[in-house]
Amino acid sequence: MNKLSLLFVVNVATLVCLLQVQSCQGWSAGDILFKYQGKYKHHEEWRWWKTTHAKNYASHQEELERHLIWLSNRKYIEQHNANSHIFGFTLAMNYWGDMTDSEYNDVHKSYEPTNKKLVSNFPVFETPQNLTYPDSLDWRTKGAVGSIKDQMAYQCGSSYAFGAIGALEGANALANGQLVSLSEQNILDCSVPYGNFGCSGGNVYNTFMYVIANSGVDTEDSYYYKGRQDECSYSSNNRGAKMSGIVRIKSGDESSLMAAVTSVGPVAVAVDASSNAFRYYSSGVFDSSRCSSSSSTHFMVVTGYGTTNGKDYWLVKNSWSSNWGMNGYIMMTRGNYNQCGIATDASYPTL
Repeated sequence: MNKLSLLFVVNVATLVCLLQVQSCQGWSAGDILFKYQGKYKHHEEWRWWKTTHAKNYASHQEELERHLIWLSNRKYIEQHNANSHIFGFTLAMNYWGDMTDSEYNDVHKSYEPTNKKLVSNFPVFETPQNLTYPDSLDWRTKGAVGSIKDQMAYQCGSSYAFGAIGALEGANALANGQLVSLSEQNILDCSVPYGNFGCSGGNVYNTFMYVIANSGVDTEDSYYYKGRQDECSYSSNNRGAKMSGIVRIKSGDESSLMAAVTSVGPVAVAVDASSNAFRYYSSGVFDSSRCSSSSSTHFMVVTGYGTTNGKDYWLVKNSWSSNWGMNGYIMMTRGNYNQCGIATDASYPTL
């Protein structure tokens, strides 16, 4: 709702209030709107959504404005789902529902490119000879993938930390036979000298370089997630894993990415997550020609691959809670011209 429309509604509501000879003294514009705009549309659904995502608003006016945005986004989701048989995937309302497109992009973007000259110093993955590929692979079933985490409970642009930590958790579990949840907060607080920016974005390479130089990263239990940058409190007594090197995937090469996921384990990737279709993804194989292969915005972890209904996909772990996507995961189209940049900026740690 623009300012002119909002002013018109307030003035009409005020007039109605006065004509009914009711006292409007002390009423704010938001109070008048709340009383005379009638009940919120889809009231029960709106109330459930607010509770589920812990949404609270400072005033009736703010809630009304957010509700109108939510209704607009809800309509977009309904229109998409009416044609989901064409798109091949469905959408659902989630945490992002009361944000405009620009607000969403301001909040979710956490990708910061790393110096290309620096990255070129890291070895490039080479596909092992005679590597065999299973029809499908899911590292969750092999104890190499931790539970879904939630970076957005605090609107913190920290996907780089979750992407890097997710890949390191996998490498550590496969090497040591035990899955240990590691601390993203440790990365937020301590990796700034290596080129990251706390809740304002960063890069997986910078994160890996910090862990190498620091000789480790703490466990999540000892250094829990706050969703804001704080004083660095790393303690070697609470170290959960360490690493010694970084291997990068040839940029844009999905075949190399598949070989790495098959032979090594979970791999950190950067993708373009800026579209509304990605924002509200719910199920099916995500396939969108509007998804850029060169403009990454968000880090995730590839944890496997497969084929469903004739469509090849990557199984990718996100960090937007289990309320997003398929219990926190997304199936992204595989072998489709590096769509969304799934292999543009991919890497994994070596222990």
